[in-house]
Amino acid sequence: MGTIFVAGIYGVGKSTLCDSLAEVLDIPSYSAGDLISQVNGEIYGANKAVQNKYSNQDILALAVNEKLKYSSTILLAGHFCIFDKHNHVDRLPCDIFQKLHIQQILLLEADENRIIQNLKRRDGKHYTMQQVTALLMEEHKAAEEVARANGYPLSVHQMEFNENDISSCLLLLK
Repeated sequence: MGTIFVAGIYGVGKSTLCDSLAEVLDIPSYSAGDLISQVNGEIYGANKAVQNKYSNQDILALAVNEKLKYSSTILLAGHFCIFDKHNHVDRLPCDIFQKLHIQQILLLEADENRIIQNLKRRDGKHYTMQQVTALLMEEHKAAEEVARANGYPLSVHQMEFNENDISSCLLLLK
């Protein structure tokens, strides 16, 4: 089968949702950042800028290929876009997504105010409405472009941050 790529910006609830979906679907779930960190030792999160997005994506592709040797389908939480060290939107290289054996993209989105609250609570960092809006817009645009260029099915889900998210996303993944 392959990878169900659960995309979205920081603080949208990718990891939490993936953990729940993995339990219901009985498939493993991974965070792209965690897979990369296991190899390069970088810790992502508050105030941690990516050092080299190109080598990180190569690391991710190798890690995903390794995980797919043991499970025919995995959930992978990740991004199409990140913030650079100046909190400007930075797209990840498009060619990486061809190497992840994507069978479907599930793009998670949410209200900007909720994302700002989530990030402040989780990372202790404040992002402006303008920064979060720009990242959301570029993430959506990149998801559409990658899906179209590679023929991947794309579903978009607006997070409610309640039990409805799991049932709605399960319907989108069927």
